[in-house]
Amino acid sequence: MAISKRQQQQRRKTLRPHPARDQIVDVMRSYGQPISPTRLAEVTGNTLGSVAYHVRTLLGAGVVTLAEEGRVRGAVEHFYALVPDNEADLNDPVIGLQKLCGALTLPVSNGGYPQPIALDAQARGELEKLLNGLRPKVQRIVRETAKRTAAA
Repeated sequence: MAISKRQQQQRRKTLRPHPARDQIVDVMRSYGQPISPTRLAEVTGNTLGSVAYHVRTLLGAGVVTLAEEGRVRGAVEHFYALVPDNEADLNDPVIGLQKLCGALTLPVSNGGYPQPIALDAQARGELEKLLNGLRPKVQRIVRETAKRTAAA
């Protein structure tokens, strides 16, 4: 059964942050071409079952798409790619900061699932200012560690 665009958008809105999913998306983005769950499991160090589950979740939310299929030792291997229209959200540094801090969702008072938070202009401005102040510090730390590693 095919999932409608509306259902994908709804699933994407309720997609909760998860370290394995974030890692899968990062690997897919840096790899730049379709990749199989088997290869994703090798790269991320997660089990194939876990990776396959998270890829199916991302597929259902419309974040990834089935790009191609290939035969491997008599079995069908699926290759997935990121959906291009999601790249803006996936590369947004403010959303990345929210993910890093576990602030994409907030718990609801009735004990249900956490709800996604849409930032208003003021909050986005405050987080961008915070990032702009943090970016040079992070870059300095990375440069220093590269020097220490090269010297060792």
